[in-house]
Amino acid sequence: MLRSDPATTRTFDALGTLLLTQHRRTQNGDEWFAREIEYVSGLDREQLREFLKQAKTQRVLRRTLGILKESLPNVRQEPTAELLHHLISEEHQRVQRALAYLRQIADFFEQRGLPIMVMKTLDHWPDTGSDLDLLTTADDAEVCQIFESDLRAGQQSPSWGDRLAHKFNFRIPELPELVEVHVGCLGQTGEQKGLATGALSRRVMQSYGAYTLPVPLPEDRIVIATLQRMYRHYYIRLTDIVNIFGLLADRRVDFDRLQAIAEVGSVWPGVATLLTIVCQHGVRYGGDSIALPDTVTAATRFNSTRTYLDRRFVRVPLVPEAADLFLHQLAGTGRKHNFRAMMRLSLLPVLATAAFVSFRVTGNDKGVW
Repeated sequence: MLRSDPATTRTFDALGTLLLTQHRRTQNGDEWFAREIEYVSGLDREQLREFLKQAKTQRVLRRTLGILKESLPNVRQEPTAELLHHLISEEHQRVQRALAYLRQIADFFEQRGLPIMVMKTLDHWPDTGSDLDLLTTADDAEVCQIFESDLRAGQQSPSWGDRLAHKFNFRIPELPELVEVHVGCLGQTGEQKGLATGALSRRVMQSYGAYTLPVPLPEDRIVIATLQRMYRHYYIRLTDIVNIFGLLADRRVDFDRLQAIAEVGSVWPGVATLLTIVCQHGVRYGGDSIALPDTVTAATRFNSTRTYLDRRFVRVPLVPEAADLFLHQLAGTGRKHNFRAMMRLSLLPVLATAAFVSFRVTGNDKGVW
């Protein structure tokens, strides 16, 4: 990897190994796991807090807490036990409240015959994200009516990027997480209407604790994650590696269907590249090697050696790696004569430049991006 931060690398190695050695079928998995448990056991209270703070940033806190509660040799010591118990209880309450609201929101839409799906938020289960993401094909007025009248939510001021992506953000009283509703399209500029419609039509009902909610198929989850990581943020969280590696290790991915879905949005190279990066990092963190199909290997544009860890995330360089994926997507939409998508994608460099300037001047790009 390039220019990786040593301290973050050590934390990633520990977190990744604790979470991924369950997918290793050899004795080495036990040895790797024991090594990282020993490392975490040697952290003092403040260092453990920082370790768990990073786990929260990576959306793997609840899973990490469960592993540590079961495996840390010093877990019965009062300070450590108190900290883990407090955080587990706090996370459990937060997630249960989020699930209850998601079920309530889905009910309001379904009672009106409006398709709705929870996306991204539950990919991390039993962890959840910092906001709640939904996808629907209801019209704007119907979305606002449900949230503002039925749920007493307040609509947040949209950024330029929100307007382009055609999404609304709502703040519901007593719910800490912001609710983000994507209306009829996906992608940073709202260019992916076909992917949004297809994902909604394929949604399945899945249980999360006491609640059953509509969520994407595994293949759609991977494509949606790719849009977010390889075509928007240009960084990968540890949870993305854990989630996707788990799907691959459990053989839950139909690669032919995955490719067909991705090619609708001209993002197959991005999907293939993300799969390759995930598999390489998965092996680094103790998972068994996964043989990807030749179709994935052939479409991959670069691998994990072109990524690097900064203080928070696995970063994808903008030039030439991310730029190459963007240009391929733009060319692909052109070949399909999808002029709406081409026009929207052409605005992305302008939007990214505006966000960069805003960040350099104010330290914040939220009003733009």
